[in-house]
Amino acid sequence: MSQFPQPPGGPEPPYRPFQQYYEPVPPGPGRGRQGRRGFSGAVASGFMAVLAFLKYGGILLLKLPLLPTLLSLAVSFGAYAVFFGPGFAFGILLMIFIHEMGHVVEIRRQGMRATAPLFIPFMGAAIFQRSHPTNALRQAEIGIAGPIAGTIGATASFALYGATQNPLFLLWAYLGFFVNLFNLIPLGMLDGGWVLAVASKWFQVFGLIAMVLAVMFIGFSPIILIIAIIAIPTVIARFRNDQSPYYQSVPISARWAMGLAWLFLTGYLAYAALQAHDLLSGLVR
Repeated sequence: MSQFPQPPGGPEPPYRPFQQYYEPVPPGPGRGRQGRRGFSGAVASGFMAVLAFLKYGGILLLKLPLLPTLLSLAVSFGAYAVFFGPGFAFGILLMIFIHEMGHVVEIRRQGMRATAPLFIPFMGAAIFQRSHPTNALRQAEIGIAGPIAGTIGATASFALYGATQNPLFLLWAYLGFFVNLFNLIPLGMLDGGWVLAVASKWFQVFGLIAMVLAVMFIGFSPIILIIAIIAIPTVIARFRNDQSPYYQSVPISARWAMGLAWLFLTGYLAYAALQAHDLLSGLVR
């Protein structure tokens, strides 16, 4: 397992800002002949776009291995499709892929190496850094790059729904908004934990409270329990290493900028997720 650089006061926890967690929603749209035709066209277009990206602008450009990604993608697609239908499966995997590639692109921009995404059924996806930033700001930039890319992808899907009225695009947009919003909870290895690590150690406590609220309003989920358990070493390490240069070298202005970026992104995603949810609810009544 890759590790952070060793700052004074003890080692940083493993870098794992890559896992996406979500609560499934009923696929609803995509039923019947018209739904199947709409789904077929959307999936065909989506697959062509993803393959074009992989061939011309993505995996080859970043020099990332393709086979493990494709195998894990196929397994995950099958698992999601069995329980929620192919429309849901394609949408959730597309949104996760866009999110993860945001991390990968930023890692590469900083001159470091990372694996291509590996998909984990019902858990999300994972990328592994082969090297790590020397301060918390650079890590925060990697952390926020995923939700930014994911938000753009979900917003594009929402716009496609507005242009075509194809309910699958609305479902995909909702999944994208929800996945990225949940992942911005500032706790442990979630992206929000790395983004707000530059601002204050106390955001980890806020993240724990948010997890409790998620259980109250979403319901108990084994995934949430797993997140909470895995997050404990990261929370402890953030408090223990608070005075290390890894965190203290970040300028105050950069801390404010990252905090405001997190606040803006979270607010937008929350609003967009609510709008998409309301529209979906109206379609399935």
